[in-house]
Amino acid sequence: MKLNHFFISTLILLLLGFSLVSANRGSMVLNPYAHLEESGQHAIVAWNGTEEILILSTDMKSSQSTLVLEVIPLPSNPVKVEEGSAESFETLAEIINKKIREIQKGLARGEPVEVTFHAQIGAHDVTVVRVNDVVYFIEWVNDFSRKMGVEPLKLPSDFKKTVSHYVDKDIKYFVFDVIDTKESTQTVNPLMYKFKSSYLYYPLEITATSDVGWSSSRVSIFLITGGIVDEAVLRDIGLYPKIGFGKYIIELTEDELEAVNPELKDFFEWDAFVMNVYYSGPLHVLTKDLVVYQRDISVPIDHTNFVIVSGIIFLFLVAIVYRKSRK
Repeated sequence: MKLNHFFISTLILLLLGFSLVSANRGSMVLNPYAHLEESGQHAIVAWNGTEEILILSTDMKSSQSTLVLEVIPLPSNPVKVEEGSAESFETLAEIINKKIREIQKGLARGEPVEVTFHAQIGAHDVTVVRVNDVVYFIEWVNDFSRKMGVEPLKLPSDFKKTVSHYVDKDIKYFVFDVIDTKESTQTVNPLMYKFKSSYLYYPLEITATSDVGWSSSRVSIFLITGGIVDEAVLRDIGLYPKIGFGKYIIELTEDELEAVNPELKDFFEWDAFVMNVYYSGPLHVLTKDLVVYQRDISVPIDHTNFVIVSGIIFLFLVAIVYRKSRK
């Protein structure tokens, strides 16, 4: 048991320490002479059935100082974009390790392109656009790069196809995040996006066709939902379930959710569970986005039984009160 706990705890620390995650933004270098490596990115994806909170953190390294344009597709216009905290990942890892120890003790269409948001948030220059016309969108991107003081981007043909694929799937909102990278590896503070969605969504395909698509990287994604995600859905797109499955079911309290990020405090109507999924290898292999529907999520049996029993007891008490009121 001690060895199992050591392994799980070490795994969580490694997942946080790898700093080679593509969670996943399509990155384009605005300097044709610079070589970019996406040397790290972590993600927390929380979905309550109607809304999603996505927290991303990136490590970037460039062969020379340059501006980098990161593009993130979203299924709807974000209702909130703000700077997050790197401590969210550390806090969540600490909570997971604590939960594991507890478990083991007991042995879880308008304008072609519409700008909907723009703000300078810390090191991020963020612009959100709605894309209705892919051809015009490519022209808009080139105009956008000129406004940044650089030559028009030479977009890979696969990248154009990927954008068209997203629009065809009715994923029309794209986040443009411009950051200034240095020659040394630097960690950029995370951004938090909150948006409406009828499914849990995490973009992976956009990175596969971007300038960092051939980078070898490690992906670590924390999923927070009202139940446990079907492992087959994760494996189908190349991700590997690590923590929060099988006998290591990890449930989060309201206080623990708030400790990770205040936005999560009242985000879930019922209980929430956290899982970690992982990938290691070249990014161009990840050609499918992570999409999880409600039917792909199941509530743990013990938790389901508790809810059923509680419901029966409640109905029984109501019946007693009703009978007494009739006398």
